[in-house]
Order: sequence, then structure tokens, then C-alpha cells
Amino acid sequence: MGQRERFVIFLVGALLGVMLLLGGKSCGSEKKQQMRQVRSALSMAPMMYDYAVMKKGFYGRYVLFEQVAETKGGAKVRTLVTGGTRRYTPEGRELPEEHIYIKETYPAGVALAEAGPVEAYEFSYADRIAVTLKPGHQAAEISLQSGDVAAAWPGHEEVLIRLDAWRKLPGGAPWAKLEELVRELNGHPAVASAHLVRIDWVAEADLIRANSPK
Repeated sequence: MGQRERFVIFLVGALLGVMLLLGGKSCGSEKKQQMRQVRSALSMAPMMYDYAVMKKGFYGRYVLFEQVAETKGGAKVRTLVTGGTRRYTPEGRELPEEHIYIKETYPAGVALAEAGPVEAYEFSYADRIAVTLKPGHQAAEISLQSGDVAAAWPGHEEVLIRLDAWRKLPGGAPWAKLEELVRELNGHPAVASAHLVRIDWVAEADLIRANSPK
């Protein structure tokens, strides 16, 4: 084999190597982009999905508020508020903190502890309330004593009250009165219905599972 042939073989091999390298980087980049999209679609910190799937309770220093009620059948419902996952703008600036409202149902006779097992969960945002207006009314009519005012919710027919000022009231956010606040809004003359924004944690956990390495 002459020098010219050896050079051609070397050149072809080098080109193939570059193509394979670029192809690998492209696949890796696409996978990273896919994972970023999955993370941005999640409503809560990953640990919350792990605990819910394992039927564990949420305890520790991240619990900002909790209360317990007992049903007629003896089951206990533990309501708590905890911080949400940190979020950032594309420029890297941290966005305002979110809060998550959790209801854990423990079967009768089960001690309230991290080990559970928890029979059922409800996850909602603790920092916003969705409102359906009665015909002929505007979002600006819905305001709280804290100063928070309802505004359009892009992509939804409902409007949204973000509890930004309410969470900064003197003495801290009155989490124990959150459900009472929702009931009061349901009595507003311009409101057809009001509710906390629920999080479909089961669907989001399935999304994590579908995009996790096999």
C-alpha cells in the first residue's frame, strides 16, 4: 500500500471519528434538552414525588405549617405547607419562592410519622387561588385585604390571585386561614367559584418515570 492510499484511509477514518463524535454529542445534547423540559414541567421538588410514591409523610425543617384533623372513621388528615422547588429565569435570576399545600390521609390506627404509610395525598399550590368569574365581571373586582388582586391567567379561562402580599403579612403567612380565604372568595358577588390550584402529582410522577434511564 502506497503512501497516498494510507493517507486516504487515515483521512476517511478521521472523518468517521469526527462524525461519530458529533453524533454522540448531538444525542447527548438532545437528551439533556429533553430532561430540562421534563424538569420545567414539574410542579414540585423531585423528593416530593419519591416520598409520595413510597407513601411516606413529609416531616422536617421544610414544613412551615401543619395541623391535624380526625375523620369520623378514625382516619387522620394532616395538612401542611412546605416550600416549592427553586425556579430561575433563563438569565439565571431566582424567581420568587413558591409554596406547596399538602394533605396527607393516614388510615385509622396508623401513627403520624414519616414512615407512614400515607393512604392518600392532595397536592396544591399554597400561593395562588384560581377564580371563575360570573358573567359580566372583571378580574380587577377581586381583591384581598392584603392588596393582592386577581389578574388574567394566560391559557386559562379562570383568573388567578397570587398571594404575594398575603404571604408577607406581619407575623408571617396565615396558612391556617388559607381554606377560609378560599371560602370567603366563593361568597364574593363576582365569583362563580374559587379553589386552590391542584397538582396532578401522579401524572407528573409518571412523566419522571417515563424519562428516567431504564
